[in-house]
Amino acid sequence: MTESTDFMLNDLRAALAGLYDIEAPIARGGMALVYLARELGLDRPVAIKVLHPDLARDEANRIRFLREARTVAQLTHPNIVPIFTVGEFDGFVFFAMAYVTGETLAQRVTSRGPLDPHTAGRVLCDIGEALDYAHARGVVHRDVKPDNILIDAASGRALLSDFGIAHASPPKTSSRQLGRPSAPRGLVVGTAAFMSPEQASGDLVDARSDIYSLGVVAYYALSGRLPFQASTDLGFLAQHISDPPPKIATAVPLVPPRFAQIVDRCLSKEPWARYADAAALVRAVAAAVAPPAVPLAIRAFMMRSTHLEAPALIHAFVTGVWLLPATLDAWLSPATPTGRAVTTVALGLALLLPVIVSVVRVRRLLAAGHERKELVAALAARQARRREELAFVYGPGPTSFERSMGWLARLALLTTIAAVSGVLELILVPPLISALLPSVITTAGVTAVLSAIVARARTEQRTDPLGERSLRFWRGPLGRALFRIAGRRPSADPSILTVLGRLETPA
Repeated sequence: MTESTDFMLNDLRAALAGLYDIEAPIARGGMALVYLARELGLDRPVAIKVLHPDLARDEANRIRFLREARTVAQLTHPNIVPIFTVGEFDGFVFFAMAYVTGETLAQRVTSRGPLDPHTAGRVLCDIGEALDYAHARGVVHRDVKPDNILIDAASGRALLSDFGIAHASPPKTSSRQLGRPSAPRGLVVGTAAFMSPEQASGDLVDARSDIYSLGVVAYYALSGRLPFQASTDLGFLAQHISDPPPKIATAVPLVPPRFAQIVDRCLSKEPWARYADAAALVRAVAAAVAPPAVPLAIRAFMMRSTHLEAPALIHAFVTGVWLLPATLDAWLSPATPTGRAVTTVALGLALLLPVIVSVVRVRRLLAAGHERKELVAALAARQARRREELAFVYGPGPTSFERSMGWLARLALLTTIAAVSGVLELILVPPLISALLPSVITTAGVTAVLSAIVARARTEQRTDPLGERSLRFWRGPLGRALFRIAGRRPSADPSILTVLGRLETPA
């Protein structure tokens, strides 16, 4: 924070003394600064947005700033950050708004990577509902971007903020169906990386311009990068105007096809090709990311086959403890060719048995009229819900404690390696280290193991390893191969398949 900003903070505290206790700056923009404060009268935290005093001397800046306050003050919606008060004291022009504990969408993606389709869809629905509400009241935001989307830490709800360049016009009954209200021509305002083609050209913009910007936000949230890359604002504007947008599926192949089509439609160059209004967009996103109605056959396939757990344990024990050592002993010792052949065939059949059981299960799924992509979609939806539930219970993590344990485990492991390799003997006094070396190795090794176990145990609370492995398997090449094999006419003895089918079906 610069010296002039320090003076501004002190002056602001003096100007608002008795009304607000200014605590600390939390954000900074081109025209204003935002401070965390406590409203003394109601004893609640608020965010105070203050127009920079140098800009406040200009009447046009003051009018624009106060227009934002008046515009948002008229909008009462759970997904729009509300404004409480507007005021002018001792040369400061400010307004107080709700303080949202959490982070912006930009911060979320930067710190934890792209969102999964389910979470991204929920954010789009929240912001789409906020835009639909604003559009119905004649307000076009014109600066929809990740920095202006706040994610509430407690509820995960997304809120739209910063209507600083929004344009308000009287709403019309028929305007929603035509993509109105509209903002005037000629003035290019907004953030270049998220502007619609008509906004970048200085043409007439309406609610569908915000839908385009929300499409860019969706692309960024799902992929972690922008659809267009440029080093200057002019470069971004030129690409938004003339370059065809890349398909989201090329950047994120695992996005559900219906969701990918929605993002691509939002990024259409022509406003008429996008959704007519934000309400239609919200309906489409909600339908695309809603948990699918999972048929009985797929639900049964996804269930853990508890009736097979005992046979599976016996199979693993016999294979690992008896057949594998016996086969290795037969090949490494002077055994007879017959003994080698018998143990090798037995081991091969034991390893093949899980594949045969899986093929039988897949054949039953195919016979019920379902394909692999339906199973993968159901598994992906289940894992998305599971991740969301675990993140809510245990936090998004990792916590500072878990990170500390992870670094302690690494440091202890390096210490152990250095002690075993003799590096410590070269650094420290040889007689001293010779006496302490066994203790150093033991202590560092135990510390590394215990720290790693603690860090991993805490981290695994947020994951579902078994479910994730199942999803990767059926989505990957081995899962595809099993479905291809199961789709063919079985070449094995029908009696074997019959027995396995009976084993797979609980009594």
